[in-house]
Amino acid sequence: MANNRYLGFDVGGTKVTGILSTDEGKVLDRKEVKTKKFLGPTALIDQIKSFSKEFDDFDEISLVFPAPISYSGVALTAPNLTGWNSVNIKKRLMDKFGKYVYVDNDATAQTISVKIFDKGKKYKNFAYLVIGTGIGGGLFLNDRIYRGANGYAGEIGHMVILANGPGCGCGRRGCIEALGSGRSITRRVIENVGEFRKSSFLSNIPPNRLVTEDVFSGRRLGDPFSTLVLDEEIYYLSIAVANIINILDPEAIFVGGGVMKNDPSFIKDLEEATKHELGNYTRKVPILKVMDRTIDLAPIALAIYEKRFGKEVK
Repeated sequence: MANNRYLGFDVGGTKVTGILSTDEGKVLDRKEVKTKKFLGPTALIDQIKSFSKEFDDFDEISLVFPAPISYSGVALTAPNLTGWNSVNIKKRLMDKFGKYVYVDNDATAQTISVKIFDKGKKYKNFAYLVIGTGIGGGLFLNDRIYRGANGYAGEIGHMVILANGPGCGCGRRGCIEALGSGRSITRRVIENVGEFRKSSFLSNIPPNRLVTEDVFSGRRLGDPFSTLVLDEEIYYLSIAVANIINILDPEAIFVGGGVMKNDPSFIKDLEEATKHELGNYTRKVPILKVMDRTIDLAPIALAIYEKRFGKEVK
């Protein structure tokens, strides 16, 4: 495995990122292209094949994708991409490249990257929560990634924590993704800012330009409405994290994603809220922020892990 060159792709709803790396995680090249998200699977796979020609020679190729992926490589559904329902992305990529391609869900691959390239090296049991536009996650149990019976395990974002709460893209109501994600933060501001029109500076930002960073800025400035929205988000997230701790008894919880970049105190606030939420079952479970490069190296980590432990994604 030593000195191999890995080409990994991270497909998102906005962009496809390609990274050429060594097995030590040294990035040799990195490029991005805008995702062909509306043209269906064939166009996107053709785009990835064409994009690969912009990189020098590589030994292994992998791809992480924003959808639950079965052991056979079927993408169950990708809400942010057109036409991706029960598509065997693994088979299509292998036919296109003429070689083996490692494929998995993006959050699962990020969890593996926490284990290989981040502080997850020291833990055999941990959960990973990525908080961005949506919420995803992954589980490392007994020193192995946990994928479940079909490969779909780790969909932490679709844990219901508020019965009959806001609708979620998965079709359920009250999921943590619908309550604690970046999208849910901006939604709550847009829906409720009228009540604070005279006191909140957020009321001066057009809804189509509002981003989560604005809400975090408002809290730092002492804006009561921004503070209320983010306190609610931390509360809902603490319920989800406490549930994970009670069910799995992990050594640590790792958190990543774009929301983490907005406020260095976020992790501390979440840790304190989780301790309170655990009640009499409180125990010491550190909540740790992952490095940005850990997320970038997720497709590389996936290929390294599968080469090391066997092709668990069949």
